[in-house]
Amino acid sequence: MLVEVKVKVARVIDGKTRKRTETYLTDKEVFAQAEMEVMTCLVQEQEAGVVEDFEIQSLKISPIKEVVTQFEGTSTFIATLKDIWIDDDGNEKTLKYKVLLWANDLTQANARALQLSHQGYDMQVESIKQVDYEYLIPTNNGNN
Repeated sequence: MLVEVKVKVARVIDGKTRKRTETYLTDKEVFAQAEMEVMTCLVQEQEAGVVEDFEIQSLKISPIKEVVTQFEGTSTFIATLKDIWIDDDGNEKTLKYKVLLWANDLTQANARALQLSHQGYDMQVESIKQVDYEYLIPTNNGNN
């Protein structure tokens, strides 16, 4: 399960404080653990002088089902893959599957999404959207 944590952050950028809302994605099983992981990250940035202040706004279960952990690219994208099939009763069924991936631009993101869509399933790329997500890489430190 992936958890999205929205945070209002006052960041120091080019010597000026800028407030913005940031979205963090974590793989913690409990909301409290996800919140603590994001807070720990931001407190470290506060101590480094990069963040002045922050406030957790919301936590929710993410619709993203998979994170492609090949961090090749400068931007994050969410690709929606879809599989359509006919069930035993003759009814058309659709499964949508959201994936977070990295790429340098939309063209590269589309190529990666197409590659993903053909791994194991005959899926189609329904949409790709550039997002500003921070993915907190899981660590195996016994606190997961």
